[in-house]
Amino acid sequence: MSLLQKSMPIQVIPLVDNQQGNKYQGVLQSLDSEFIVISVDPEYLQQPPSEAVRLEFTMQNYQYHFDSEVVSRSGNALLSIKKPTKLYRSAIRRGRRLSVCLPINFTIWTETGRYDATMTDLSHVGLKMQASRFLQKNTLLSLNVYIPGKLRFICQGLVRWCRSDPGAEGVYECGVLFTTLSNDAAKRVARYVEEELSKQGGANTLSEQDMR
Repeated sequence: MSLLQKSMPIQVIPLVDNQQGNKYQGVLQSLDSEFIVISVDPEYLQQPPSEAVRLEFTMQNYQYHFDSEVVSRSGNALLSIKKPTKLYRSAIRRGRRLSVCLPINFTIWTETGRYDATMTDLSHVGLKMQASRFLQKNTLLSLNVYIPGKLRFICQGLVRWCRSDPGAEGVYECGVLFTTLSNDAAKRVARYVEEELSKQGGANTLSEQDMR
């Protein structure tokens, strides 16, 4: 399992009592011949325990997943999981893209403090935004998106690229891939995008290529 590496972002999906398809952000801490240890969002520990879990991670244009068992879970949000024998790979699906100009905010997963940003594109795959801080590729973010009367979701995301905005000094454009958007929330985002595009009479697509 050479694809699994220490410090890589990985998502934990309980397979028991999780009809909404909720996902929880984690970071791979260590691995050996039998087990992998993941530092997971403490919110995961507040959910009913599920021995059966699915693990997801993203690499280049693909999403990988495997099913396994939780061997132990500790109060400091560490999960010990049986190492898989097989990984499954699928191409990241393209999503219809909506051009917007809306305020959002985010936090960096490993830091304190909240930052404001302007979302410029949205799909169920991810978003583009303008921020006043440069963000390294693969930085994990917690995103708070609120469109009054229409849509709200909070999830984690992975920075795929970040570059200076040539038209505005001190402004950076970033592509962010959603990592923990639940199945239900993804459907709501896709429905909102479709409704707004139908009003505008136009469409684009957002794929992993836009996230790099």
